[in-house]
Amino acid sequence: MQADRVTRRWGKTVRALEQSWHRAAYMTLQQLRGRPVGRFIRTLQARENLEQSSFKQLIGEELKEQLRYARAKVPLYSSGPWSQSLARDPTQLSAWPILDRATVRARGSELLARGPRPGAFYRSSSASTGEPLRIAWNPHGAAWGWANEYRVMLWYGVPPGVRTLLMWGSEHRLQDWVRNTRGFLTTALTPQRLEEAAQYVLQRQPELVMGLPSALVMLARYIRTNYPHAPRNLVRFAKLGGEQIYPFQREELEKHFGARAVEFYGCTEVGPIAAQCPEGSMHLLSDNVHIEICRDGEPLPNGEFGDIVATSLSNRAMPLVRCRIGDSGAISPDPCRCGRAYPVLASLVGRASDLFMTADGSKVHGSQLGAGLQDLLATTPLGVIRQVLFQQIDPLHWKVLVESGGGFNAALAAQLTELVRTNFGQQCQVETERVSVVPRETSGKFRYYRPPGPRPTSQEPVPIESDYGRKHEDRLKMV
Repeated sequence: MQADRVTRRWGKTVRALEQSWHRAAYMTLQQLRGRPVGRFIRTLQARENLEQSSFKQLIGEELKEQLRYARAKVPLYSSGPWSQSLARDPTQLSAWPILDRATVRARGSELLARGPRPGAFYRSSSASTGEPLRIAWNPHGAAWGWANEYRVMLWYGVPPGVRTLLMWGSEHRLQDWVRNTRGFLTTALTPQRLEEAAQYVLQRQPELVMGLPSALVMLARYIRTNYPHAPRNLVRFAKLGGEQIYPFQREELEKHFGARAVEFYGCTEVGPIAAQCPEGSMHLLSDNVHIEICRDGEPLPNGEFGDIVATSLSNRAMPLVRCRIGDSGAISPDPCRCGRAYPVLASLVGRASDLFMTADGSKVHGSQLGAGLQDLLATTPLGVIRQVLFQQIDPLHWKVLVESGGGFNAALAAQLTELVRTNFGQQCQVETERVSVVPRETSGKFRYYRPPGPRPTSQEPVPIESDYGRKHEDRLKMV
């Protein structure tokens, strides 16, 4: 008994030393690259001690300064509808015309700030819903976004440097090693790589798993199916982002991993937007981005549902002001009981391009299919259904691809067919096909539904005027 206590105490000491070394190494590396992540984390933590009025005043001044900078430095904001609207006072946010993603894509060069941009680089969107966007970022802007994410995990007592498993669509092997992370590409989740990931969890016992929820759920199911006697509490926390997150995914991560899910929401255009606090609320990260809810270009009061319009507070290479990012949501009129000054994102719906035509001509968001899987998966033995992809061919025809480890039968196929017909019309013709692997997007992401049309293609980010020659800087939400 005494020997066991000594062994456990020694194991904790080794982990603490390991974590401290990796944290110091990572922060030093980022500092040398012109990205003072550690200093920014401390700044954000200090702000949490401000009274709400003082915090709002500070953020308001930072927003005005960003608007002044954008008006003075960005060529696009001196042309077209911006030239007249901003002639008097550019610090009035409501005077700025709404910027849509099509304009960002078509006139990206005019959105680059004038002057030198040392260390600047491009990030590209995953293109899971169309042609990718390319957004230029300066090092401090990127570091400020990362610091926001690390600060959120500190709310849960998870500091930088903890042993981590990452499942994402790209990798940075040296940086991942420095920050004590083992990465597994979701674009290449072969059975062998899935087994390697399982062994990492079982043997190395990471404190945190993070990445795409579909991939983490697949790993959790795999471990519990193939290693049913593994400890119930394998991982403390699961940091989720990059895809829409469904309740059944949270439940499976808790059931199979013993992990508490922490949700993050962001986009390539402005970086991290919101994150979940320990009380369960999705807080807007208003140090990093200013969020409005608009309808027909006009701001709505808190509590009303509309388009999410974002203004970056940190990016000086390509400062986007009032950019409609394609998602919809609402801001709660009530504060969170956690007491933090950050507003609460009360609801969130994904891209408008994920609306599907029903048999009668109306539109339904594809996330209804993902939500409907919850009851089916809850009553299906592990391994029988690994992944499902609903593909709409046209309003009356669907194809459902099912990745199964065995045991998939006509009764389950009928339930999937009924799920489609319940949401899109009883006259829909549904073909169900069992496949060895359900294809992911080229970005490595996975969606339970795909609209008609060709599959999108991804694009690697390209450095611009960079002192470091960096590439592959597209992993935004999970760094």
